[in-house]
Amino acid sequence: WRADVPAGELGLWRASDGKLTALTNIGPANPREFAEVTSTTDVLGPLTAATGGDARRVADASGVTVPRVLPVRSSETFKGEDWIGLKMRDASVVRGIGVLPVFAGVLGLLLLLSSVAATWLREGR
Repeated sequence: WRADVPAGELGLWRASDGKLTALTNIGPANPREFAEVTSTTDVLGPLTAATGGDARRVADASGVTVPRVLPVRSSETFKGEDWIGLKMRDASVVRGIGVLPVFAGVLGLLLLLSSVAATWLREGR
C-alpha cells in the first residue's frame, strides 16, 4: 500500500491502516547529533584543560564515584582527585528569603488527610 501524508516536523513518522504499519524518517538520514553517539571525554577535554577544569567519568567498571562539588573563589585549577570546583563569581546577591509553610498546623493536616481519603475513595471504585 502507499500513502502521502504532509509532515509538519522532522522526525520518525508512523503510518498505519489498522493491519499494516510503515515507519519513515523525515529529514536528513544522518543528522549531526547522531554522527558520534559514543560517550567520551575527548570532546570536552581540550576546553576543560585550557580553563583549569576537568572532564571525567563518574562511573566505571569499579562502580560510581561522584566527586565532591566545592565553591572556589580564585584558583588556577578547579579540580582535584576527588573533587570538582565551581567558580564563585558573586554575580548575584540574595537579599532575603521568604518562607511560607504549605501544610501549617491543623489546617494542613486536614487538607492532607482529606486529599488522601479522596484519592483512596476514588481508586476504590
